[in-house]
Amino acid sequence: MVDENRRETLKIFIGATAALGIGALTTPLVGSLINVKEMKAKAAHGSIEVVLCESVDNCPEEYSVPIDELRKGPKFVLLKKGTMAIPAVFGLVNVGGKEYPVAYNTVCTHFGCPVNPSGGKYLIGFSCPCHGSQFIICTNPNGCDGHAFLEAYVSTGPAPQSLRPIKVAVKGDRVYALRAVI
Repeated sequence: MVDENRRETLKIFIGATAALGIGALTTPLVGSLINVKEMKAKAAHGSIEVVLCESVDNCPEEYSVPIDELRKGPKFVLLKKGTMAIPAVFGLVNVGGKEYPVAYNTVCTHFGCPVNPSGGKYLIGFSCPCHGSQFIICTNPNGCDGHAFLEAYVSTGPAPQSLRPIKVAVKGDRVYALRAVI
């Protein structure tokens, strides 16, 4: 008769070995799905900039949200480019009565969990439910303690850096995503 602790240890060891083996086999597959020609490497912090549209004039509506919809509150959109899908949130930031359209990649820079917008009708920041990181949107046009205007910077860690921005432009009554940082 085998000792129960030994049996449990053996199960954990076999499970971990199988998981590592599957990870080793799937890593090259996942890497091959990313179309490198569609991405432009960005030096800062190892991030990559994905060009969704060269200009607002050639941007499809699937990369946009009506401004009137944003006036009701933030809107989640899945931006698809080739084999990639970038989770994003579009919203408006109110600064002194003026509305600024913004969009952010909703993946936490700590461990990759999806972040939740805060502020109600107008975005003021984001929170990560996994490990408690908080991101605040800088609403000072002159910057906030070294952070740029409209940057969603870390106010409470463990996230190491700000949320990744999505460059937007307004055309007519819609806000379009032009470039996303992943």
